[in-house]
Amino acid sequence: MLGLLMMLSAAAAPAPGVAATCAPARLAACHDTNQLVMAPAFTAAVRRFIGKRKAAYLYANGDVADQQIEVLHGPPDEPTRIGALYRFTACRAHSCPEKGATVLDPAGKIVALAILYSPCATADTRECNRRDDLVVFMRERDRVQRVEVVANLRAWAVEQVAGSYTVPGQPKERFGGMQVIDPTAVQ
Repeated sequence: MLGLLMMLSAAAAPAPGVAATCAPARLAACHDTNQLVMAPAFTAAVRRFIGKRKAAYLYANGDVADQQIEVLHGPPDEPTRIGALYRFTACRAHSCPEKGATVLDPAGKIVALAILYSPCATADTRECNRRDDLVVFMRERDRVQRVEVVANLRAWAVEQVAGSYTVPGQPKERFGGMQVIDPTAVQ
């Protein structure tokens, strides 16, 4: 009986040298944001979390879930931790000033999604490329967790804007502000 149990447990374990596949339920196996975004379960979870909301963050009247996935699908960063939570960030392919973040709990459930963007699709275009705004999508359930996550995402956005490239002779980009939206709220 003991021999059978040992054989079954050995068969269930990954082969030596073979890493577990990145997925929302296996966040420790995700070495960067691209691995997470490529998991079909993650993109489906983003669509469920955001819903059918439309907005102009990257382009006019666009599907917010598509825009969120787009900013997470470019050059990736390694995940960081916010206490027990995981924060994954990346920038939009071929437009790295636009960035995205997602925060997940240890079970892989989305806690928050964020887009750092230049408000050119919605603002006066003369000034829009001199600032970056952050929109965070997070449910209002846990107030303590919400404060910690929002503060972390704001600090990340401010750091990203401060480190952004500025064309010589042009004013430095600035962090314009942030908006926190409960994705379950009626638009």
